Amino acid sequence: ISTMDTMSRCWRQRRHDGARATQTRPHRLALALVALIPAHVDCAWTGLLGLTFESDEPVEAKSLHCPTGFITGIRIRYGRTRQEDRDLYDFKLKCQNRWTSWSGLFFKSELEDKTWECPSKMYVTGMEVKRGRREWGDKDTYDFKLQCSGVWQTYLGMKFGGEQEHASTECPAGEGSSGLKVFRGFVDWGDKDLYEFDLNCKSIATSLAAIRGLPDLKMLGLPRNTLLWDGEQLASWLEALGLGQLVPAFQYHNLNGGTVFLLTEDHLRELGFNLVGDRLYFIELLTQLYDDIVQWSASLGVQLATHPVPPLRQLGLSLNPTSWSVKDVCKVLRAVDLGEYVDLFVEHRVQGDVLFNLTEENLKEMGIEKVGDRLLIADIVQTLYEQVTGWQEQQVSKPQMLQLGGA
Repeated sequence: ISTMDTMSRCWRQRRHDGARATQTRPHRLALALVALIPAHVDCAWTGLLGLTFESDEPVEAKSLHCPTGFITGIRIRYGRTRQEDRDLYDFKLKCQNRWTSWSGLFFKSELEDKTWECPSKMYVTGMEVKRGRREWGDKDTYDFKLQCSGVWQTYLGMKFGGEQEHASTECPAGEGSSGLKVFRGFVDWGDKDLYEFDLNCKSIATSLAAIRGLPDLKMLGLPRNTLLWDGEQLASWLEALGLGQLVPAFQYHNLNGGTVFLLTEDHLRELGFNLVGDRLYFIELLTQLYDDIVQWSASLGVQLATHPVPPLRQLGLSLNPTSWSVKDVCKVLRAVDLGEYVDLFVEHRVQGDVLFNLTEENLKEMGIEKVGDRLLIADIVQTLYEQVTGWQEQQVSKPQMLQLGGA
């Protein structure tokens, strides 16, 4: 079978699962883009998003790949040249804890630089791009948002105006993204800079072959939904890993299945992981465990929620947390069983107008020494912020968020 036949077959298969086209591109350009795709294609690309794309010049194409694991973040910089009216974008990926180099697209005259990282142990499973055009000044702008482990995030908020179209693509169920391909074309009439994108996806199950395997949850009598583990169930898992000596520290710091995935290497130091290799090993195990539950939830067709915010109306609270008094903030603490910290919040006058500026370091300074409690508060504040920004954007319909029972 020829390379072109293979490419055509893969293209049709992946387009059916992923990207939706919003406008037909000229035939000559589609062939040019296909020709830029390497000959070793193995059906791992989702296909072009379907954004308007053409070029009077040779198409500039760059690829970025994670050598192992999946994409966990993206950094995008935008530059504009005044004399040529060129709108230039460049990209780099975060692969677990490391950033790749810039893609190498022609770039100069930087105006902004934005970064988005998937929360917790999530990784990229989809991408959406919107294109804007202002004829005055021949300005072409783009903005981007990621889907992290099946959950769409918000746009990066790059300079943008005059929306013309948007398009998105997602990895098939059970897969995550490990690469990105970027195409840039230029049309001389109107000084148009046009971009197209293609995601590379690979099987989550395949990447779960780690240095040391995970213990069998069923044999341990543990529920598949690890996010719902209590402290005792987390302790059973730690003992199965041969880390039983750390159980007292985990229990003292009130860690459970919902907060363990928020741990960083600094937290692990605080918990008694004194050896670098042990810390890195444990982070790898957490990543595997999270990948496993994401794959499991995807097979059930639901999204996971770790710490849902308590019902604000039932607590008699405004849906705008920035208007809350200290007393209102304390109502939320009591609702999530953190009433022991009410006096600290009162003493430090933490009210709604500063709530979204509250960091974990602030919580530690206030005297909240237990890692799990700090992570829980920080996670709930972040969830509140995402809800508020969602309301402000008038997103009436939201994806189904379920807290699954053990299975």
